Amino acid sequence: MFHSRHFTPVPLAEGIYALEATETGGAMSNAGIIDMGGFILVFDTFNTPQAGKDLSEAARQLFGEQPVKYVVNSHWHGDHVRGNQHFTGAVIVSTSRTREMMLKTQPAWLARMQPLLPQLAADLSAVSDKLAAETDTAVRTRLSGERQVLLEIQESIETLTITCPELTYESKLTIRGTKRSVELLSLGQAHTVCDSVLYSPADALIFGGDVIAAYNHPLFQDGDPHSWLGALDRLEALGARTVVPGHGPVSNASCIGAMRQYIHDLLNLIGTLQAAGTDADIAGIPVPDAYRDWKAAGVFTRNLEFLLQEQE
Repeated sequence: MFHSRHFTPVPLAEGIYALEATETGGAMSNAGIIDMGGFILVFDTFNTPQAGKDLSEAARQLFGEQPVKYVVNSHWHGDHVRGNQHFTGAVIVSTSRTREMMLKTQPAWLARMQPLLPQLAADLSAVSDKLAAETDTAVRTRLSGERQVLLEIQESIETLTITCPELTYESKLTIRGTKRSVELLSLGQAHTVCDSVLYSPADALIFGGDVIAAYNHPLFQDGDPHSWLGALDRLEALGARTVVPGHGPVSNASCIGAMRQYIHDLLNLIGTLQAAGTDADIAGIPVPDAYRDWKAAGVFTRNLEFLLQEQE
C-alpha cells in the first residue's frame, strides 16, 4: 500500500480508494482515486502541491500505467484544489461557478501569502530552536507538530502554481469507463456557492466533498445552511451505502443525517438566543455534548457568529 505523510489510502470497493487526510501532513481534506476502466479519475487534490504530488504518485502505484484522465474539483476552497498542478495531461473538471470562484480567490490567496514567507521562516527558526533545547517528550511532540505544519505551509507557498479547471458543467456530468460510470452532480449552494459530489451508482458510493463532514465541524461562512439542508436531502435520496466526507473518516449514510441534525441544532440555538432578546456572548457558548468530540471545535463558534450576522 502506498505510504504518504499526507494521507492514508482506504480501499472502498474494487478499484476505488479514499485518501483520508492525516493530522500533520499537507492534505487537510480527503480525496479519492477511482479506476474507471482504461483510465483513472481523481476526486479533489488536497491543500498543498506536495500532497497533490503524492496523490498523483499513489494513483500510479495503485493502478499501474493507466492514465489519470479526469480530476474533479468539488468546490473552490483551497484545501481541495491546490494539488491540481501535479495532474498534467488530465482534464480538470468542475462546475462553471466553482471555476469562477477559483479564478477569483486562489491567485489572490497566493498573492497575500507570498510576502509572509520571511516571517514564516523566522517562525520556523524559532520553533526549531525551542525543539532543539526541549527535553520534555510531550512538549517535543507538540513542537515537532508545529514545525511540520509551518514547513508544509512554506513549501506550499513556494511551489504552488494555480491550476484551474478546463472543463465545466452546470448540473450533471456522466463520465463513463469500461468498469463503471460515475455521475458528477451539482447540489448548488450548500457549503459554498456551488458544491459538487461524485456518485457511483454501481458501487452505491458517494464522494461528498465538504457537503459532508464526519465527526468534524463543517464551516458555514461561505455557504447557506438553509439550502445546505436541501442538498443533504438530495444526497440522501441517492441511497448510497458508502459516503466519503470532505473531512473525517469514511462513513455510511448515517453521516448525512448527522450533518442535517448539526445544522438544525445550530439554527435552533441561534433562534433561541434571538427569542431571548439578549446580547449573548457567542464565544462563551459551549459546544453541545453531541459534537464535543468532533474535530475543528473552533469552527463551532465561527458558525454561530455567521448565523447571527445572517439574521441581522
